[in-house]
Amino acid sequence: MSVHPSSDAPRVLPALSPMLAVIGPPPGPEAEAEYAYETLWNGARVIAHLPGNGSLRLVAGNGMDVTAQYPELQALAALLPGPEAVLDGEIVARDLEGRPSVQRLQQRMSLHHPDAIAHGARDLPVRLMLFDILHLGEPTVHLPYTARRDLLDDLALSGPAVAVPAAWPSMAAEAMEQSTIEGYDGVVAKRLTSPYLPGRRSRDWIKIKHLDSDTNK
Repeated sequence: MSVHPSSDAPRVLPALSPMLAVIGPPPGPEAEAEYAYETLWNGARVIAHLPGNGSLRLVAGNGMDVTAQYPELQALAALLPGPEAVLDGEIVARDLEGRPSVQRLQQRMSLHHPDAIAHGARDLPVRLMLFDILHLGEPTVHLPYTARRDLLDDLALSGPAVAVPAAWPSMAAEAMEQSTIEGYDGVVAKRLTSPYLPGRRSRDWIKIKHLDSDTNK
């Protein structure tokens, strides 16, 4: 006799590894309009699993579950109670002037005891920057970047601990200037027609660094 799972049971979401970028120069003038440009965060990459039951699971790029290390990011589950979703993003920390701080992020990443994590969430808060959507009720990895970005923007995920950062279609110079102003390392150029390729490094995503970037200060 077959046993059917309860309709109330959360669905098992796909275990997907993050898509990776290559490091290179920006696309030339003839290809610039084929890409959108996003901030290069230089944070801690995570895949966020939201099974639609009010819970959140954060999986690092190495496959480790890091959910318990960042309790303030549970706010995402309240912002997106359903349908079930898998999102790609990066955890970042800022210094007292609001600029990116690798040092503060490393301090948070080193905390594992519950009491230390609770104090860290208060004194060294982090924010989850969401930039792609891999599943929303059904798989979305096959969709082009533009369609996935529209889906993500339509979710209107915004709060003290969660944000969907801006993308600049066909505007490489503007994106590079803004990332310089905000103190980031550079931008990532993402081909507008590209699908999401889990676990693969592809030239559809190009990591473009400022020549004089130094965000570790």
